[in-house]
Amino acid sequence: MWWIVLIVVAVILLLIIVVIVASSSSYNKGDYNDGGGTQIGGDESIPFFAPANDKAGMWGERVTNYHLRPLLRNDEYLLANLLLPLRNGHKTEIDCVLISRKGIFCIETKNWVGHIKGSDDDEVWIQEYDDPSMVDRHHDNPVIQNEKHCAILEKVLNNRYPVDNIVIFVDLDYWDEIDSKYVYSINEFKNYYRELNDDEINQEELKQIYQKLLRYVATEEELKQHREDVKRRYN
Repeated sequence: MWWIVLIVVAVILLLIIVVIVASSSSYNKGDYNDGGGTQIGGDESIPFFAPANDKAGMWGERVTNYHLRPLLRNDEYLLANLLLPLRNGHKTEIDCVLISRKGIFCIETKNWVGHIKGSDDDEVWIQEYDDPSMVDRHHDNPVIQNEKHCAILEKVLNNRYPVDNIVIFVDLDYWDEIDSKYVYSINEFKNYYRELNDDEINQEELKQIYQKLLRYVATEEELKQHREDVKRRYN
């Protein structure tokens, strides 16, 4: 009888492997039969001894990129961790930019927890924790922050294309006190994106935009140096 048990176990294991392979294949194909888009950047390592907030932010960006890339065709692009120059000689970091037939999307990722209070017009958003031992935090409005990123991107592209302002909260439990036209969960953005028209940018323009922005994708060392510079300026 023991050999019957072995056969049953082997069949179950085989079925599990088939399901895993099928799921992996489905992810790689994404929304289109020709597969997910090309991702450049966003593969930096997460330092073990980095502050918890820095780790959460980096992990949130990685999760967002993981979900966004399959939305794209294989000749569309996701560029992550761009450093764009400012007039004052400094640089600003953009979490990621989607370049597709549906348009150009400048995406700011937030991996905040707790209760977030804020609207599109508020200069400051408030983060309240359930843990009474933790002090509430005040953040610059991420919508306004990303609006500036969009303006810089549009300037780099010679104001030929509009850039959509998108703020994604990765894993937020409480949404009832956020009043914004630009804030999405990952699934909300995916549903919104799928409903958009596919004729905003043609294939040749996609390549030109990609080549224009590719130079701004930062290396891991450039990102590290930039973040150290930012901390020195504001701490």
